[in-house]
Amino acid sequence: MVSVATVLVMSLSIFMIGGVIVGGSFFSAVISSLEEKVDISAYFKVAASESAILSLKSDLENSPEVSAVKYISADEALKTFRERHRGDEVVLQSLEVIETNPFSASLEIKAKDPSKYGSISKFLESGRYDNILDADANGQKKITYRQNQFVIDRLSSLLSASRKIGFAVSSVLAVIALMVAYSTVRLAIYNSKDEISVMQLVGASRAFIRGPFLVEGVMHGVIAAVFTLAVFYPAFWLVGRKTSALFSGFNIFEYFISNIFQIFFILLAVGILLGVLSAYFAIRRYLRV
Repeated sequence: MVSVATVLVMSLSIFMIGGVIVGGSFFSAVISSLEEKVDISAYFKVAASESAILSLKSDLENSPEVSAVKYISADEALKTFRERHRGDEVVLQSLEVIETNPFSASLEIKAKDPSKYGSISKFLESGRYDNILDADANGQKKITYRQNQFVIDRLSSLLSASRKIGFAVSSVLAVIALMVAYSTVRLAIYNSKDEISVMQLVGASRAFIRGPFLVEGVMHGVIAAVFTLAVFYPAFWLVGRKTSALFSGFNIFEYFISNIFQIFFILLAVGILLGVLSAYFAIRRYLRV
């Protein structure tokens, strides 16, 4: 029963540590994917000439911070809108009522590094292109960077906070697991004191006497890692099924399955480390051979 309790407590610690590692890696992948989809869309005045827009496009393409720039004319924007709302008759009829094209030309700008969007946005807002860039009623340039970057920053801060909390809880549980496993090995040493005395009398080496207790610690860690992996499977399946819609189709269960071998080796390493450390400290303290 003491060994079972040890395995369960170690499993809880490994579960938390593994959850932090898998969850952190998954959310990092989600954020990286979102960052790749983020771009700057700069909208232009209806009176802006195409040559002036293409001149700005050329300036942006020559910038070392920009990876790609796509020009979308007003007619292309209207065509894309019609295709997107192909089955919505109300929207299409409302477009027929409007005699002029309600859309303006725009540039979609993608940076080489997501951290460079701020400087690109400042370049567009510097005032050099005020004569062609469109603005809202408050005089703000119609550049979509700020809304997208707010979401990315919030997700990044949430990920950082969740990692800190997860590692703090994991550390506390790891210490508890060490203490429980330490007590288990200490009890095993006490129960085997007669056998240890006999082995000493017949000349058994120190390594021969200490070896079984280290092996017991390793076994606790291995069993706890396997048990944790078995619990992870239904847990991530349920979480992935409930939350995939929140992450634009990203499924944490699919991420778990595709990286299951790496995750298992991490869990196994953590379990063996906890088992060996607890056994080592208990042997150093209570086994005098």
